[in-house]
Amino acid sequence: MPAEEHSYENHDKSNQRLRFEDPHFPAYFRLLKWKLLDVCIGSMSFNDIGYFARFEPCISHEALIETVRKMTEPPPSFTVDPNFTKIKDSGLDEKVRKQSEIYLKMRYDHMIKVQRRRFAEYFLSKVLFNETGLRIADQLMYENCKQVYGTSHWEDLPKEWVTTETFLEKFFDEEELEKDQFGMQRLDRVAGSARGMIIMKYLKMNPHCGPEYKLLHKEIADDENLVHTDLVKEILDEGPIYELRKDDQGEEQKYRAEKWNIHKTLIMFSSIPGFRSNDKKLKNEHEEWFYGLLEAMKHDPTNRAALYFLNKNYAVELEEREKERDRQRLQILKGQQINEEAVGEQIFKEIRAQPSESGYSPSIEIAELKLRTYQEELVQPALEGKNCVVVAPTGAGKTEVAIYAALNHIKERHNQEKAARVVLLVPKIPLVSQQKERFLKYCAGQYHVCGIHGSEKSDTGEGRRDDVLQAHIVVMTPQILINMLQSVRRNERLYVSDFSMMVFDEVHKTSGNHPYVLINRLVQEWDYEKPQIIGLTASLNVNAKVHTETSAMLGNIYTMLALLNTPCLSSITHQASIDELNEHVTKPDDEVEVLPPGPNVLRAHIETYLHINHGKLCGELEKLSKSRHNCFPAKTYHMFRKANTKDYEYYDALLTNIIQDLNKLNTPEKMCAQKWTKYIKVYVEARSIVDVMPAMTAFEYMRDAIRILDNEHTLTQFSDFFTDRIYEPLRKNSENVEPPIVQKLKDTLITQFATIPDSRVIIFVVQRSTAQRVSDFLNRSEEVMKQLSSSGDKREDMIGYVLGTNKQGAVQQSPDEQKTVLGRFNTGKLKVIVATSVVEEGLDVAACNLIIKYNCSSGSAIQLIQQRGRARAKNSRSVLLAVHSKVKEDDNNALISEKFMRLCMKHIEEKGSKQLESEVSIAAARIQKERKNEFEAQQALRNKLDSKIYRLTCTSCSSFFSRSTAVKKVYSNYMIFDNDVWSRFGIESRRKKPNRYLNEETQALSVLKCLSCKSDVGKAYKMRGVYLPQLDVKAVTFAPENHDEGTTTRQKWSAVENDLFWIGEATQNDFEIMLNALLNTQENMDKKRILDLDSKQHIRDIELKKYRDRETENAARKKKVAEEEERERPVQGKTDFSEDED
Repeated sequence: MPAEEHSYENHDKSNQRLRFEDPHFPAYFRLLKWKLLDVCIGSMSFNDIGYFARFEPCISHEALIETVRKMTEPPPSFTVDPNFTKIKDSGLDEKVRKQSEIYLKMRYDHMIKVQRRRFAEYFLSKVLFNETGLRIADQLMYENCKQVYGTSHWEDLPKEWVTTETFLEKFFDEEELEKDQFGMQRLDRVAGSARGMIIMKYLKMNPHCGPEYKLLHKEIADDENLVHTDLVKEILDEGPIYELRKDDQGEEQKYRAEKWNIHKTLIMFSSIPGFRSNDKKLKNEHEEWFYGLLEAMKHDPTNRAALYFLNKNYAVELEEREKERDRQRLQILKGQQINEEAVGEQIFKEIRAQPSESGYSPSIEIAELKLRTYQEELVQPALEGKNCVVVAPTGAGKTEVAIYAALNHIKERHNQEKAARVVLLVPKIPLVSQQKERFLKYCAGQYHVCGIHGSEKSDTGEGRRDDVLQAHIVVMTPQILINMLQSVRRNERLYVSDFSMMVFDEVHKTSGNHPYVLINRLVQEWDYEKPQIIGLTASLNVNAKVHTETSAMLGNIYTMLALLNTPCLSSITHQASIDELNEHVTKPDDEVEVLPPGPNVLRAHIETYLHINHGKLCGELEKLSKSRHNCFPAKTYHMFRKANTKDYEYYDALLTNIIQDLNKLNTPEKMCAQKWTKYIKVYVEARSIVDVMPAMTAFEYMRDAIRILDNEHTLTQFSDFFTDRIYEPLRKNSENVEPPIVQKLKDTLITQFATIPDSRVIIFVVQRSTAQRVSDFLNRSEEVMKQLSSSGDKREDMIGYVLGTNKQGAVQQSPDEQKTVLGRFNTGKLKVIVATSVVEEGLDVAACNLIIKYNCSSGSAIQLIQQRGRARAKNSRSVLLAVHSKVKEDDNNALISEKFMRLCMKHIEEKGSKQLESEVSIAAARIQKERKNEFEAQQALRNKLDSKIYRLTCTSCSSFFSRSTAVKKVYSNYMIFDNDVWSRFGIESRRKKPNRYLNEETQALSVLKCLSCKSDVGKAYKMRGVYLPQLDVKAVTFAPENHDEGTTTRQKWSAVENDLFWIGEATQNDFEIMLNALLNTQENMDKKRILDLDSKQHIRDIELKKYRDRETENAARKKKVAEEEERERPVQGKTDFSEDED
């Protein structure tokens, strides 16, 4: 009796939310079809088809036996294949014959797998699309897999479980169910065509779907849900997958990755009804999983195809959901009015001391900083309290000189019972953490050291000001200091008096509008306590190509010192110091070799293509330039038409301008011209590659880039690259073809490492892409690798590349990746690095023996000294390899400039410090006069236009926006400073991908809408921590208020400034007016919340972009590993049913 109670027919079904009779059950059960097959195959024994026999009511006995046999019987040996006999009797070389047999076996195994998969699908389709077969399958699950059976019937889910209602609503079509409940349903189509691995990846990244991701991950990993028979595993197997992971030593290694298959995807969909939900009234909140699923599926073509079955309007729904989230957030924030505290009239005239708990502890032992004799000479003026610039070669230890001066400065002020704070300003973000570590080496625990470059969070949570004020030493980039010195927010504001010493690294950059110039102008105009100024440089800004007279070069140096307010140069003059310097810092020899490129078939093809198709592009541009509507700029077109395609570097610059102008046009007529520019751009890039790389590198680049472009359309007139007439001859003529400069580079490296096996080499190049390509072709060079690998090092550890981290260009490198490469180079794991100019200045690179400037002149004395300064080892060399004589001329100019710089230094030393102070004073007076003249010219313009006042109105509906007196400049941006201006605009969030070229202060947030006509009239920005509106000048009509010159419009704000009315620079008071301008009404508060959300979203977008960049780089590395694996041994192919999740 108990057995009967627990039989399939009689067991308790009261806790089932999805019973067999439910019309939704058949399609849902089919998600478990591979588990059913697993159960049936597991039941088989010798000459017995096991549970398959139960399905004879669905399939005839003969067909069932044949189907099971085709699925399960061992296949005959691949030697029965007729091709095997042909290979065996062909007389091929033994190695070739074995390789052919391996591939033949792979093809045969693949064929068997496809056959088994097809018969498995046939069986499952026969038994799972009718009531009889489903009943048998359901009983088998009950008898063999109670957990899976419970899942299939939604056991123990509450009656009011919201997720199941949403699931049934979204994944089923009621009309299809009424027509045939056992037929194909929407759920079958979605789950059968989806890629589960990618969906899981994006669900994991979605902050709204954390619990759902965890549940899916748990169910997919549950052994009870997985298949166990080897045969089903083999049918679902997609072949080996590999991934890169770091080992215990931090090195990346290749590991076999966990496999994914279609059964896991189906299990994922079957687990969705288990998502937790508690209250039907909150249904919208608990449908978040559905929008998370839509979001996760939109990222790749296969899942987007599945989305077509699920919801054709998914993009609209996702957009509406995002707006709903914003509305919910605004409701949560409602009423939370917080007035920003402005700086006001308070000024701190003296340095603000660190709090007592700042970490200062003189009793802690630290490393002793001992200076060499020449360093003691360099630091002496700084110890005397003078404003000075320290000039010493790269590698001489200028940073240690600055650290010594800073620590002595703090100690002396503390002895006088005065507070002290030193700021070190560095030009590049990676230098912040590097120089911070250098300071900590000598003062960790004794003084508090802080590093700020803009992307880190405040340690105190109250703003970066407090982080700075509690530190004794601050390392930051100059723009951050400018922002804080000009901020109107009390919790961000710093004053010049907050620093007792400012140290500027790489001060040869001090010219024009560089941040160093602005900071020192703020210091010089400060009326209270001023800091001591110290500059550091290995070179002075002398250029023999610009200045031909020594007096002009000296004047350039005096100007730099005047801008810094440093009338003292500290250099090494004593003979004992010079001798010691020569012992520790060696100057490498310079070698120059010009290697013109030889004849090259690929180059000839590229030049012919550019010459012919330049005319075709010009024809399309001419049509656009004559168009009545939105015409193409004629001036740009005429300049481009005259360009010579053989001068490809200049031609590339003009082509870039053409592309930018085409992007601005709003007409479909530009399509053909845009297509031409894309193809021509590829050929121009290939032209820049072919003279300095192996020809095959340029060929492969063209092949990949043109294939991508061809896939975007079906037109044939843009390129004949893939025609039989072109492709194969070019490929054959590119094999093993290398320009002389490539062979010379290889020979130079081979000779260097043959002579000094433990050498370190830096190869300087101009472009990021060149750095990557040079690194790649050297790593593929057998002769170079053979020489570098003689010590037993692994091949992949020999050559790397280092780029800047500003996320510009197609080839990018994160700060962590840059740090890893430099670390491996410094420890000897990498023997060669290919670098752009990022390594020239400041980055900590170990001593190397050889500097190679690869078709890359130094260009100036500064770059020459910086580049050669990387070669610090004994008997080191600096070599220039150039394709054209112009590069050699540029380098010769740098050598001449260096000689003139040293001549200028000698002249200054001979004339003495008094004469230098006098010259710097004269230069300072001249700069002051120039600034005064500029100010007077601005005043004259102001006097001319200041009396004219205009009303700024909407061009579409004439609604009033503001008066002209409210328009002010923030640098080159024209903003509105009016306390009531926000009430005249609507705010609409219009998020776009963050522009990688924009910084925090130039990123547009939301769109400004005219309240009356709802047209777009401008954008909102956040500058110095304050929200400001910027009107689109084309959306504004200027109506006179106090004169009768007539209503007018302008196309640019600069024209408004020159013709209509005076626009002055925004002051601190202007920013304070706008600081709380969004808090004066409830409507404006709602607008502020939208801006706050957009501002936070922008930060998240930047971080997400960084994450995706890293993911892209990881994917590229994985692809490279897979390609290497494919070259090393044959890899099993994919079946027709492959999900190919990697």
